[in-house]
Amino acid sequence: MCKFILTILFCFSVTLVGCQNNSKSVLTMLTHDSFDIKQDILDDFSKKNNLKVEIIKAGDANQVLTRVLLNAGNPEADLIFGIDNIAYKRIEKIDELFIPHELEITDIISRNILNEFNDHSYLVPIDYGFVNINYDQALYNINPPASYDDLILNKWNGKFIVLDPSMSSPGLQFLISTILHFGEDRWQDYWKALKKNDVLIVDGWETGYYTHFSHNGGNRPLVVSYTTSPAAEAFFGNLTDPPTKNIIPGKLFRQVESVGILKGSRNIVNAKKFIKFMLSDKFQKQIPETMFVYPVRENLKLPIWWQHAPQITDISKIEFNNQDLQRWIVEWSKIMRY
Repeated sequence: MCKFILTILFCFSVTLVGCQNNSKSVLTMLTHDSFDIKQDILDDFSKKNNLKVEIIKAGDANQVLTRVLLNAGNPEADLIFGIDNIAYKRIEKIDELFIPHELEITDIISRNILNEFNDHSYLVPIDYGFVNINYDQALYNINPPASYDDLILNKWNGKFIVLDPSMSSPGLQFLISTILHFGEDRWQDYWKALKKNDVLIVDGWETGYYTHFSHNGGNRPLVVSYTTSPAAEAFFGNLTDPPTKNIIPGKLFRQVESVGILKGSRNIVNAKKFIKFMLSDKFQKQIPETMFVYPVRENLKLPIWWQHAPQITDISKIEFNNQDLQRWIVEWSKIMRY
């Protein structure tokens, strides 16, 4: 009887081990709602690595980071994608949230982009973008504003839409761009002038772009949006000449998004594989078509419609911390609230 029981237990354990060996490991990534990837590319990665990839979308970058901070050391995912060089300022001790990725990336990503994060041994840049102003070229036969100062002229009274920086990531980027341009001593006066010129404040990009922007049925031809928005219009409309155009009014702030391995991950080996995959040509080439931002890898052959996304070479940096961000938002709110 004992031999019979031992034999059954042995067979059961062999069967269990066999099942475990044949099952796929699961890699989980927490990210913001705008993350996207072509399904066939993700499936190919999963197949090659015998790995199931689960994507958890959790709001915007700040909401994602808040979840990570609340679960520090006991994360709900292995990786986090979408921490940008603004949200990054909220992290006081990076080694309490992330582990070093230990990957060679300095020959893949330019030093200029790597330097957006103080310590790039924890966070790996994947893409970047710029917020500027889009205008509806079909509505007016006059020249659009060419600078920040033009926007406060009377002829653009009641024509401009901005996004609340306390609620909107691109809204905060635009605020930082105006601070870059005017400096700490003048940006407040500029926003006072915009308010006087009947600028419309909305809660987020979708409200501004799809509700109030004249291209989509609203009554205002100028909106804070992305330098890549005209390219997206060309892509979705299958157009050679998009109906919206960019205004580069002056200095722009560059937003860089990253991926990192969360401290407490139980799947570190596969997490590193996924980061390498996100830096591969195959993943990087599909970024314009899925997330409509710029890939960090240079010299890629990108689709022809991407020519409508201008390459911004005059990039200015501004040094700030989380306290600066909070102060700017408070000052902006005092100026712009009615």
